[in-house]
Amino acid sequence: MRISDQEEMCILEAIRTANIYREELASSIIDAPVLTIVAATARRELTVREISAITAIPLATCYKIVEKMSSLGLLAEIGKVRTSTRGKASMYTTTLKCFSVDISSGIIEISITWKNGQTMNLTKDICQTVSASSTPAEEVNQVAE
Repeated sequence: MRISDQEEMCILEAIRTANIYREELASSIIDAPVLTIVAATARRELTVREISAITAIPLATCYKIVEKMSSLGLLAEIGKVRTSTRGKASMYTTTLKCFSVDISSGIIEISITWKNGQTMNLTKDICQTVSASSTPAEEVNQVAE
């Protein structure tokens, strides 16, 4: 699927934004509502009202999630469309082509492929390293002292 020049520019800007907020992006990308909105906007551009109707996410909540996703680079605003009730509404599309999550050894690794073919890898270490010289019982004793 070929993307338009306007969409390409929006995706490049979203990637720049995502690079700034890598840590928050890693946490947000695996939320169920975020995944649902990414799936809904994967094939075509949608307004927030359309996203809400398709995903059954309440409209006010949907606006908040779309705003957050846009600020993290997961969605790109690619234009405006006239509506019958509010004048103009922003159209959004996901910036992601695909992503995968690998969980092993206490590390979450997320590999993202953007719609323009660029890739990004995010790693989040969720386990604290315990020093090899101490055992859990010794750590408890040290804390108690």
